[in-house]
Amino acid sequence: MSNFTSKELLKIRCIAVYVVILFAFCGVALPLLLCLSFSLLPIMKCWRIVLLVALCLGYGAVAKAQQRVSNLEMGKYELARGRYTNCIDYLNQELMRKPDSYYAYYFRGIAKGALEDYLGAEQDYTKAIQIYAKRADVFTERAVVRDRQLNYKGAFEDYQRAINLDSMDATIYFDRAVTLLAVNQFEAAIDDCNRAERLHYKNENLYVIRGAAKAGLTSYQTAITDFDKVISRYPKNTFALIQRGIAFSELSKKDSAMHDFNTVLKIDSVNIDALFNRSMIYMDQTKTEQAINDLNNIIRISPGYASAYFNRAIIYGNSKKYKQSLQDYDKVIELNPKNILAYFNRAIVRSDNKDLKGALSDYDRVIELFPEFADAYYNRSLVKKDLNNVKGSTEDYKKALRIKQQNYSLNDSVKFTKGVQLMKLMTQNIPNDKNLDESEKKQNTLANIQLQPVFSITLMPVQKNFKIYKQGDKQHTTNSVISLVNNKDTIDVNKVKEQITQLGIAINNRPDDASNYLDRAILYSSIKSYNESFADYDKAIQLNPTNPMAWFSRANTRFKLLELIHTFDEPALPENAMDKTKKKEEHSDHTYDMVISDYNKTLALDPSFTYAWFNNANTKTLIGDYKGAVNDLTKAIKLEPTLSDAYFNRGLLLIFMNETELACKDISKAGELGISEAYNVIKRYCYK
Repeated sequence: MSNFTSKELLKIRCIAVYVVILFAFCGVALPLLLCLSFSLLPIMKCWRIVLLVALCLGYGAVAKAQQRVSNLEMGKYELARGRYTNCIDYLNQELMRKPDSYYAYYFRGIAKGALEDYLGAEQDYTKAIQIYAKRADVFTERAVVRDRQLNYKGAFEDYQRAINLDSMDATIYFDRAVTLLAVNQFEAAIDDCNRAERLHYKNENLYVIRGAAKAGLTSYQTAITDFDKVISRYPKNTFALIQRGIAFSELSKKDSAMHDFNTVLKIDSVNIDALFNRSMIYMDQTKTEQAINDLNNIIRISPGYASAYFNRAIIYGNSKKYKQSLQDYDKVIELNPKNILAYFNRAIVRSDNKDLKGALSDYDRVIELFPEFADAYYNRSLVKKDLNNVKGSTEDYKKALRIKQQNYSLNDSVKFTKGVQLMKLMTQNIPNDKNLDESEKKQNTLANIQLQPVFSITLMPVQKNFKIYKQGDKQHTTNSVISLVNNKDTIDVNKVKEQITQLGIAINNRPDDASNYLDRAILYSSIKSYNESFADYDKAIQLNPTNPMAWFSRANTRFKLLELIHTFDEPALPENAMDKTKKKEEHSDHTYDMVISDYNKTLALDPSFTYAWFNNANTKTLIGDYKGAVNDLTKAIKLEPTLSDAYFNRGLLLIFMNETELACKDISKAGELGISEAYNVIKRYCYK
């Protein structure tokens, strides 16, 4: 039985509640307030003990909670300053501690969207919605990234759900107006802009969007009134200036249009939209040299801007420079293999260049991508006629007529669906981010995209980017921890040589210890003493053939040696040519098949060795076994679901294999896990 009276127990409970409240609301001021409590309350010694125990038990929980909040707050801080990859890193840590954090997913979605990883952003917003589905803003944000992926149906569904939750949020109507403008629903876009205006939407781009929608209805003068409203208050709003320039151009006021585009280029000399629209005016004025100059500048600034190649191809085609024209259409198709206009126009150029079979192939591809493209059937009928295929020509001609007649009778809903389908096939450039700021834009960096390199064991101290692998030693029932790296780190050659000397002494004392030979082999490899390295690997394997690390490290060394040998094939200075030839002949007996054989032996001994699967995939890639490489990377990811390098490499391989949808999921995951080059890959290859 307790020694406390019921009254004392009640006081103890009250004090306990008081302590909890102090912890919850007072944070770092808690110790001070506790002292104050001691001086104000006539507390017995035992109650002080209760308070002290509560302090000890509660303070750790509060500190832990503050640590979690810190990651979230730091993520928001980095997001606000446009440091999106840092933001993602902090929010990843938050989600490791609290997997059901609504705000971590929400803010990480915003960061990914800013990096133009729209697929990854949508996944994060969806996760946030699964946790809590009663906030309008998350539906609006998901609608925006769905818009960027040309998933207009999903975007409009999200806008409606957002409106159902908060019909007074002006942002929803503005963002929906942008999407409506993208699908040429101009009147609906104007209505949404008007609603946003009535709800006091503050962003001046509201009038730019409304003006663009009015221009879409050919009400160019009223559109210009909206643009003027923005420019009068914000004379450096390049978005408004470009849109007004386009409207002037449509009104055949080319001088006014040119003035607006030139004004933009004075503000921002590398503004692609201004350069592109100015090139269009030059094309209309048959000033081909100036037009090509602007298009060349666009390509220099943004090599993935397909519209520049497309329009330059048109100029070359009109000038009968068929070779240059075809090269540019080839580039457009490389950037977007489903761009039917590029195939269609290339077919015309091929036909003009008397390449009828090539033209026929391109028209076939257009019809394959969009079976209801009437003009493609008509043009193909002409090509078939020239190829003496009278029956096929007649069938295509009749098909073209039937499609045109059917299109006249379609209802508005079906026309909209077909229009969206066609728009996806005609899209030439990745949608631009509407937030033009100076924030971090990893996706715009001109990165040299290549596979992440193989992992190797290191015996030297490393500062960063190292991986840990725990190897079980069946003989001694202990675990050894192995460090692996796949980044180029500076090596202190003198220290390596010192360790090699020490290992030599150890080997003389214990010549049957396989581990010393293995360690020395790894060190020899790090300073490119390959002959000595292989001799030690062979001895280590002879003494202990069941150690997977020996097979793994020998494979790594041979892989790096083969990489070095391939550099010998590159042009060399005359004085280096003989030396390179000698070294190449010296190591000519090494092959990638031997590398794969050693990795296979490693995996037979330890199937859970993640990095052996990863390295084996890189080797298979080099010999053209892409399917085998993808399978190995899949096994690596299954063993270590956070291995960013594996997602990145698998994504690149899937892009090469034309599995773009799966590839973009992998590249998005690699970006989330810290590979910044992923965002450049996403911009180049995804959402097309």
